[in-house]
Amino acid sequence: RKRGIIAANMSCPPAASVSDGSYEGVRRRPVPVHYDWHVAPSQGDDGEDDDDGVVFEEEQPTKFQEYVGMLCDYVFWILLAYCAANLLLWIGEQLGLIHPHFEEWMPVRWWHSDPHGVQKKLFENATSGAVTAAQFEGLKKWIIGGPGGWVSPKLTVVDYLSERGRYERRLEVKEVVEQDEILVRLPLSHVLSSDFCKQDLTDSTIRQVVDAQKKHTETIEISAWTWITLYMIAHSRKGAISASESWRFDSLLRTEYVDAALSYIPIFWDDENLHWLNGTDLLNIHVLDMHAAIETEYHKITYMVPSIQDSIPVIEFKKWAMVVMSRGETVDLPDRENKTRTVPQLAIMPLIDLVDHHLPMPDQPLFTDDDLLKFQERGSHTNISYSADSAAVILRAKERLDPKVAVTVGYGVRSNADYLLYHGFTMPREWSDLTICTQYGMIELPLPENMPIWKSQFLAHPYRFAVPACPNRKSTPHVIIGAARFLVASEQDVLDFEARLIKDPSLLDATPVFRGDKFLHHSVREALVNVCDTKTQPPLCRSPLSWENERAAWALVKKQTLARVAAHSMSTDEDDRILREDDHTNSLTVNQRHAVIVRREEKMTLQRWCSIATTIADLLETPGGEQACGVTRVPDSEKLENDEPRVRPRYWQRLIDMGKPGEVAQPPAMCRAQ
Repeated sequence: RKRGIIAANMSCPPAASVSDGSYEGVRRRPVPVHYDWHVAPSQGDDGEDDDDGVVFEEEQPTKFQEYVGMLCDYVFWILLAYCAANLLLWIGEQLGLIHPHFEEWMPVRWWHSDPHGVQKKLFENATSGAVTAAQFEGLKKWIIGGPGGWVSPKLTVVDYLSERGRYERRLEVKEVVEQDEILVRLPLSHVLSSDFCKQDLTDSTIRQVVDAQKKHTETIEISAWTWITLYMIAHSRKGAISASESWRFDSLLRTEYVDAALSYIPIFWDDENLHWLNGTDLLNIHVLDMHAAIETEYHKITYMVPSIQDSIPVIEFKKWAMVVMSRGETVDLPDRENKTRTVPQLAIMPLIDLVDHHLPMPDQPLFTDDDLLKFQERGSHTNISYSADSAAVILRAKERLDPKVAVTVGYGVRSNADYLLYHGFTMPREWSDLTICTQYGMIELPLPENMPIWKSQFLAHPYRFAVPACPNRKSTPHVIIGAARFLVASEQDVLDFEARLIKDPSLLDATPVFRGDKFLHHSVREALVNVCDTKTQPPLCRSPLSWENERAAWALVKKQTLARVAAHSMSTDEDDRILREDDHTNSLTVNQRHAVIVRREEKMTLQRWCSIATTIADLLETPGGEQACGVTRVPDSEKLENDEPRVRPRYWQRLIDMGKPGEVAQPPAMCRAQ
């Protein structure tokens, strides 16, 4: 036989004969059978039943087995090489020899080449041909044609040039308007909410997106302003084709007027204008966030309906999205699922959206949220609200309006950066001086180096926090301090605080969970459940873990605050000089002046917060700092807002007092931009 036989070694003595009929001089050694194989018996082995269930060493594998073996070898070595390569990359990164490179995202941008020229041309065309008056009459007719729609005959739309030749349209009264007099009654069928726009069956694009969203296997949420944007794009194109009076949005929004208005909003500025915002959070954070938010929504709808990319360019989508955000108003409207109740909804309200912003200059500085709300209620000339009886949104005068007075409403007390980002204007620099204590700065806390595993699983990236310029009872920096405690905490800090907490539960406004005596447990990971709030992102330690931890937390916040102040390349004194000079020479463009006002206000806010952060950080370094870290509890009778912790360190009252008028007269030198 040729298969299954091992030739006898001629140097060895012959094997003994086998009584069962086997060949003499040949030794056969059985091996375990692999039961996935089927071995056919050899020819001529009749009667050899002892060979059942064994194969012989020299049996050759099949071709299939050879290919499987080769494939397994390839997979093994490839995986081994992949793991080795990743290990080498990790070692290189840790040693600083290799730095990971990520492709930098750049937003899709557009800006007008001659914004000042288009402003002048629009004004000349509007005034010479009475175009605005004709468009206004068509818009009034459309509103009155709706169920219960009405427009006061005392209203008119006027073209005018505002600051430095900026073309504007505003709503004015031609006659005296008495208090509580109704100016516009806009039917609910003419209010462009997201629910209304989503149900529009006249546009194929909206129908395609609605159908794709229903059929898609994964849930894709589309923002309210995206539906309104798609609606306005569709009907603006219909309006460009025919002069139909059935348009369902403000017919005053012609393409050329949209381009002119958007040229004052920072996401549509050119590089020369953006240069004036260098170093500001408005440019480095908010403008980029706005670009990212709009482009993300665009990619969502083009992912569901790829044909949209050919019919609606991203720039056109971005323009109309900014129109919606700029002119949109949040108003209580009937809930689609329950008509008996109203819910806040973003909506475009034709004609009413021509009402400009106006708030008078405060008589004295505003410090608290209560001051802010009272001022807003008192400063607005009109009121916009939904009336269930008439099923319409009503614009009503809150006070007497004289002839040729603009119809205005207050957009709220907000930062100049917010006004500029969404509406393309700023308040005078004196506004910043009087409202500085209502503003917030942005501070970023980086991730600690060489994080332990128990900490790194909760931290995905660096985090930015809003900090109040003037802390008060309803607004304190408890979030950033709670996060800083976690970032600088050591394992021993967590374990020691948990041990004290179990003995004295009053150290934290929560009942600790007793972990028991377990043979195996994760120690610090389980202790975190008691010590810090790990459900938030990032985790917050709402009470001081120790004096050392509290000092380290405030030192980190102080360091990052000073770094943020130093990022500004020009001082507030220089900004004041530029604005005073421009008051006499008009040497700055509209956008440049707005940029200087915004960056000046941001610096003032940061400097105010920097004064507080450095004072508290230095206080904790003194011998009395340990006692100041002891905790006290706010009485249960006192109502807290914004998740303010009821158990807080003793120095917290000192922090709140520093937000009061006159407590911080002049920021220290280290807090002033050079």
